[in-house]
Amino acid sequence: MSEALRRAVQVLDALRVDADGSSIRDLAGRIGLPKSTVQRLLADLVEVDLAQRDPASRLYRLGPRTLALGTAYQRRLDVRAAALPHMVALRDELDETVGLSVRAVDELLHVDQVESRSRLRAVFDVGVPLPLWSGAPSRVLLSVLDESEVRDLLSDRRARHLQPAHPLPLETFLEEVRATGATGYAMASEETLAHVATVSVPIWGPSGLAAALSVTGPVARFGPEQMTAALRPMRAAADSVSSALGVLDAP
Repeated sequence: MSEALRRAVQVLDALRVDADGSSIRDLAGRIGLPKSTVQRLLADLVEVDLAQRDPASRLYRLGPRTLALGTAYQRRLDVRAAALPHMVALRDELDETVGLSVRAVDELLHVDQVESRSRLRAVFDVGVPLPLWSGAPSRVLLSVLDESEVRDLLSDRRARHLQPAHPLPLETFLEEVRATGATGYAMASEETLAHVATVSVPIWGPSGLAAALSVTGPVARFGPEQMTAALRPMRAAADSVSSALGVLDAP
């Protein structure tokens, strides 16, 4: 990569994180380049609509072509395709089943999983909806919503495709959802399925929360200590998937 291109990307990255616009002085200070260099780079970026200058404030922002390029890139994205290699690596490291879940209105949907190689393993049926009011992945997927919206979604706690083994009371579950929003992970043991424990973390996409990444195992060997130990590699994997989806600074 040429040095000029590398510097231009640095300028675009700096503009990306400042929605209110940036001055040449601010950009130069953040990037660590001379103001004259930043000014030349901005002139080139403005010429091809990758940046634009507000005539009133004289501040620079991302240009309209970045939206067109970003939209075209997002159309090619598939969270399952982005996640799969990291799910395989996570399964190989932890030797437990790794799953990927999304919210389908008021239900939870497992869209992919990589099963543990152990003869004693925990798995879900991919594509079969599960209650959104039970389990660690549900808490992750609900943690970004307003509490009033969560209450509306959980107002109907009838079992449709699967009756959770030991569902939490509604208020306790809501407390767990709030805790998940604060900590960035959720754990559940024998809640949706008997003898099964799950820990989940979020995957972020350009439009917000994209999916929940989970590791699931039999409670006989996957207890709180093992779930806690799994969080570091899980978060690393989730960050890598988020980055592949175009989110460079995951919440």
